[in-house]
Amino acid sequence: MKWSFEVTRLFGIPLKIHVTFLLLLLFVAMAGAQVQQPGGLLQGVLTVIFVFACVVVHELAHSLMAMHYGINVRAIVLLPIGGVSQMEEMPEDPKQEIKVSVAGPLTSLILAGVFYVLATLGGQELAWRELSLFGGDLLPKLSVINLMLGLFNILPAFPMDGGRVLRGILGTRMDHVRATKVAVEIGQAIAIVMFFFAVIYLTNLLLAAIAIFIYLGAEGEEHATMIRAALRGVPVTRAMLTSVQTVSPVDSLASVVERACHSLQADFPVVEGDSVVGILPKEIIFRAIHEKPGETPVSEIMRKEFLSATRNDTLDHVFRKMQGQGVSLVPIVEEGRFMGMINLEQIGKYHMMCELAGR
Repeated sequence: MKWSFEVTRLFGIPLKIHVTFLLLLLFVAMAGAQVQQPGGLLQGVLTVIFVFACVVVHELAHSLMAMHYGINVRAIVLLPIGGVSQMEEMPEDPKQEIKVSVAGPLTSLILAGVFYVLATLGGQELAWRELSLFGGDLLPKLSVINLMLGLFNILPAFPMDGGRVLRGILGTRMDHVRATKVAVEIGQAIAIVMFFFAVIYLTNLLLAAIAIFIYLGAEGEEHATMIRAALRGVPVTRAMLTSVQTVSPVDSLASVVERACHSLQADFPVVEGDSVVGILPKEIIFRAIHEKPGETPVSEIMRKEFLSATRNDTLDHVFRKMQGQGVSLVPIVEEGRFMGMINLEQIGKYHMMCELAGR
């Protein structure tokens, strides 16, 4: 994820912090400075840090369960709105999906219980209505926050963990696509009810925004599942681009822009001899146009670490990898030689053509 940096590794998983998370700490510090209470600033910042430590444990539970089933976890990223485990894919086996999805909320509920016991043993009362970021005892706050985190994430609606648990349960009785459709319909119904409840009864714009997020997230999950189902078992050769312009590491940025302006191609594989040595997606080209002079060689701006595929791979496998790693361009190689290219636009076009053809 852009604008995030690695701070440590947990069980081999990179833990990254997005720069906006630091802005959150700054905002809390500024708000705490206005609180007329001894130690209010320090207490507010410490509370946020402890809460996000609990979020890391929540995401780590997801990640370790996923790794148990052989799923690669690229990183855990902390954002102001919470954390996210960047997995290359979710298991389609219903029982595995349930276990991976439920691991996070279950861990949060266990933490809520642990903090409650510790608070009780320490004589600290759990006063729900008096909880404050800048005041009160820390342990009761952590107990309540973890309880809310666990219960909210188990909500049976995508992209919450509960939506995936629901799909896993449905998947034991029906195929993956049908289970996704039913889970999405249930999740979107919940989102609609939540939205009107937030607007009419609570006048809570934040809750209304969360409802919209849930509705759109469910729609995105259904769309991605439908595409993967349509691509299942299809050889990558059926859709890969073969008439592809390549660029050399010594070509200039200006020459690449010139080619892009006079063709339909916007993504370029970087080839030296017969071997692919890098890729040049359009987003890198656009950024370089604003940051680099035209004579900058491609070797300075190309992405040297990239995902590749072979002609024996299937489109659904490549699509999952592209989604998991957040890439839009994949060169097809055979024994080190460049054979063609696949990108998200081409996959989308192939998917639409298959649907029209009634495949």
